Amino acid sequence: MADVLSVLRQYNIQKKEIVAKGDEVIFGEFSWPKNVKTNYVIWGTGKEGQPKEYYTLDSILFLLNNVHLPHPSYVRRAAMRCHLKPKNPGLRYVISLTGAIQTPQFFIERSPQLSSL
Repeated sequence: MADVLSVLRQYNIQKKEIVAKGDEVIFGEFSWPKNVKTNYVIWGTGKEGQPKEYYTLDSILFLLNNVHLPHPSYVRRAAMRCHLKPKNPGLRYVISLTGAIQTPQFFIERSPQLSSL
């Protein structure tokens, strides 16, 4: 089974259409709820006995759709829409989903223990 982050990255790099319809995001034959957690760890979580947190598909799509904005404008827009703001230096690595730079492997969980919806 394909994981959402790999499919998102492939579609984004290949500039394939990603369809958001209602609460679902559709990638050809695959679809996931917008609020599904990806295996992308939020920078700064999982330390000192605290649980790891993961970016949702919706928050990563929001970033990719607004990556052209200056950072202060992006943060304001994200706050208005109640999206999780990627934390620096995590922001730079989330942007790497565009394929422009490589994502460090320590941000990607290979087998995260995520609750299923």
